[in-house]
Amino acid sequence: MIDKFQDHTSNERTYLSWIRTAIAIAGFGIVIERLPGTPNGIWTGLALVISSAALVALASLRFIFIRRQIERSDPGRSMFGAIEILFASMLAMLLLTVFVFLFGLARGG
Repeated sequence: MIDKFQDHTSNERTYLSWIRTAIAIAGFGIVIERLPGTPNGIWTGLALVISSAALVALASLRFIFIRRQIERSDPGRSMFGAIEILFASMLAMLLLTVFVFLFGLARGG
């Protein structure tokens, strides 16, 4: 059995949930870009795809950092709290971008 198996699997589940979120955001960005007659649809879609790529990069860094902490048995995981705040604020910005896009689409149509 792997030492600290539950901690490692928990870290992997968190990582995979961030990856699924990034894939959904990128998919939504592609859909927005493909919608006909949407002003600034290309830029909004591109922003969502680029943001999802940044989210994958940050999630990967977080995964590696936490994995190393688990292997070293280092209980001081509070240092990574800033990344979680960055994740949450990035997700909030993405949702705001989608809201503004959909609001503009609704007003234009």
